Amino acid sequence: MKKIILILGVLLMIAGGLLLGWFFLENHLSEQKMLAETETFMETITEVPPAKILEGDTTSVLEFPTQENYRVAVKEGTTPYVLSLAAGHMKGTEQAWDPTGAVVVTAHNNTFFRGIAKLEMGAEVLAYTRQGVFRYKVYDRKTIQATDFSVTEDVPGLKTLVMITCDFTGTRRIVVFARGGEKVMEAQDI
Repeated sequence: MKKIILILGVLLMIAGGLLLGWFFLENHLSEQKMLAETETFMETITEVPPAKILEGDTTSVLEFPTQENYRVAVKEGTTPYVLSLAAGHMKGTEQAWDPTGAVVVTAHNNTFFRGIAKLEMGAEVLAYTRQGVFRYKVYDRKTIQATDFSVTEDVPGLKTLVMITCDFTGTRRIVVFARGGEKVMEAQDI
């Protein structure tokens, strides 16, 4: 009986190790795909913006200067497929280049938004778009229930960037708010 328990224990440890290895490999591959998306978008940033944005289109790149200029591609939509390639722009919310309203972007905390909870108040976030570069500054951070969508609402008179990721339990969301949205550079000047 002890041999069977020992064998089962070893098999469970091997299975756990394989699952953990698969998890890290999957995250690494997602990171590589996102970096390729970011690079492609930045190389083509001076192209004319599409007349209509479709699910999966890359709309912008967010840069976090205080995190070693870490860049994250943002694609339209928040489907599992989109979120496996990049951060996702929540449909029905404003875009980074719009003059007012809330731009809502989501990403997994174990890949593309793993460091946003560490952004300090006043940290700069740059949104590179085909319409230009827009600057936001972090002004608030909250942890909310996964069912709380009030953070996606517009704040009257304020242009905001709302970045949402899950906490490590997956039951709550970490939300980082940045305001501003002023254009600091034209796309052709990048």
